[in-house]
Amino acid sequence: SAASDVYKSHVLRELNELGASRGNVFPDREDLYDAFVLDADNAWVAGGRGLVLRLTNSGQDIEMQETGVQRAIYEIDFASETDGVAVGQDGLVLTTKDGGENWNEVAVDLPLQDWQVAQPHYFAVSRGAAAEHIWAVGPVGAMIRSQDGGETWENRSLWCDMMFENFTSADPSADPNYTGPRLNPCDVTLNGVSFPTNMDGWMAGEFGIVLRTRDGGVTWERQRNVSDLPKYTRPELSEEEAMRQRIPPLYLEDLFLIDVDFRNGQEGYVTGESGTLLWTKDAGETWTNIPSGSFNTLLSVSTASGSGGTDFATGILGTMAKVEGGAWVLDEEIRQEVLTWIRTASFGSDGKFGVACGGKGTVLVTIDGGSTWARTDKKKLYAANPSL
Repeated sequence: SAASDVYKSHVLRELNELGASRGNVFPDREDLYDAFVLDADNAWVAGGRGLVLRLTNSGQDIEMQETGVQRAIYEIDFASETDGVAVGQDGLVLTTKDGGENWNEVAVDLPLQDWQVAQPHYFAVSRGAAAEHIWAVGPVGAMIRSQDGGETWENRSLWCDMMFENFTSADPSADPNYTGPRLNPCDVTLNGVSFPTNMDGWMAGEFGIVLRTRDGGVTWERQRNVSDLPKYTRPELSEEEAMRQRIPPLYLEDLFLIDVDFRNGQEGYVTGESGTLLWTKDAGETWTNIPSGSFNTLLSVSTASGSGGTDFATGILGTMAKVEGGAWVLDEEIRQEVLTWIRTASFGSDGKFGVACGGKGTVLVTIDGGSTWARTDKKKLYAANPSL
């Protein structure tokens, strides 16, 4: 019918408009890997193909910023409304001095193993108490450090023994007096890093690895004292059922840890696969696995720094969890409405305005500390592309 043809024409026009992009970047479709909130007028979201979006006016206004790169940005961080750094795919490091209006790529070339064909990704970035102190980490023990706000970087990648027990960020062969165990470039993926001070920092990664430094990343010690881990990856399994299904016991070394965040030099969290959520209140001397309300993989955790803030964790299948009354509680409404992964959630210092992001252009905004979330309309993301 004529009405049907008009409707189909309208739908096709909408699809064509939403499909428009500049440089093959689709703001409403790209996977989004990180959000950073400074305050209600300064928030950023970053993701695939070098995409950076700036949110102002409590998330009501969105603009797409030109980065000049087509590689994925995995984490972004701002010290102020002007000074920012972003890291990502194949050794990508970007800095800005004007709030993201202009981004500059910083060349950081690490020595590669014979089998490596490109610079390692940087999955996470963290600042110390001083804004000019920055660390970034990635696979193959990759770690770089800047002490000038990201203008220059030094290689602090890990060396370790075969059992992942002894770690250092300096080549021991360079010290003629070294008499310790034989160390090699550390083939371990580092997924998260957090420096609550300039000297105290933590990293988390595969093989259940949690590392602490007390000297700004020069030396590292492994932390293994974790209590209350479930006996199996599926905590509801009985021992009899696990034996029948031939499911092996769960050990710390089996865990793939993804994110770490410390609110100060004592209290922090680590997240990982199968809903792993570890908590410490003594700088990691002891860790406790706590119920997160979800057995879905948790991709991020954020500790509230403001007086009115709440701790949040996000993950696959629309997982959003927060602390209520001393316990972790799932947001069932978000889980039912967001049918993709939520990579992270970030809040300003007041603990009220926050932004979460994830797969397929998902951007969520809250102005009440995460009690309620509003999903940003796809057309608003599409309109953020300045080439249209």
